[in-house]
Amino acid sequence: MTDRKTLILAAASLAAAIPATPAIAQDRTDAALLVEATTDHRRRGLSWSDGDPALDVYGSVTVSGVDIAARAVSTRNSARHGGADAAIDLIAGISEDAGPFTLRGRVIGHFFPGSDDTAYGELNGEVGGSLGPVQVDLSASYAPEQSSIGGDNLYLSARGSVGVPATPWTLSAHVGRSTGSVDDPVRANRLRPGGSYTDWGVSAEYVIGPATVGARYTGTNVRFDTPAPPIADRTNSGDRIALFASFGF
Repeated sequence: MTDRKTLILAAASLAAAIPATPAIAQDRTDAALLVEATTDHRRRGLSWSDGDPALDVYGSVTVSGVDIAARAVSTRNSARHGGADAAIDLIAGISEDAGPFTLRGRVIGHFFPGSDDTAYGELNGEVGGSLGPVQVDLSASYAPEQSSIGGDNLYLSARGSVGVPATPWTLSAHVGRSTGSVDDPVRANRLRPGGSYTDWGVSAEYVIGPATVGARYTGTNVRFDTPAPPIADRTNSGDRIALFASFGF
């Protein structure tokens, strides 16, 4: 059964989108679609596709300053998500320029069709800007206490990216930290296998018109001091290099 707090966050997403509806006819609407194939779909250093190849489809539309997006990823019967074959993210948010910085706030609902009591919601805030040739983004995501994740979860991260001059290459790196409270020690392993942990990664992307190809390395300091439950997906929380190809419309 879907957690009550997840429903509240999903309702907030819908509420954020409603004020934009009457203005569709006269205000500018921007839309985008991105399709990516990857050898392993990973988030925060953890595999969401059971370590297997995955397809990721992301669509977004901005209407009257409100960003609305949806994302669907094949999760390949992932133990982390209760055996679900897909993850669907519904996102609503706003962004605002503040001098040289851009501020963003979002409400995100994560849903896993065919798997019981796995949906959860989180709030995200981000600030980004340029430091010379480097784009820097600082982000905080908070998932309130929910039974599906065994407590609450806070993720703080920093990311930097830079284009290589006179080439189609972009290089980026990130570091993040996941912490939170524990109500259910088994389910808490879903987003924090082995307890609080740090993740990091670097990537290289080559842009060819609307297409991008590249590689991502991710790693974590996840450690298991006791036997891990299946939901921790123990074999898919270590170092990994994933190849990907994407096409944007």
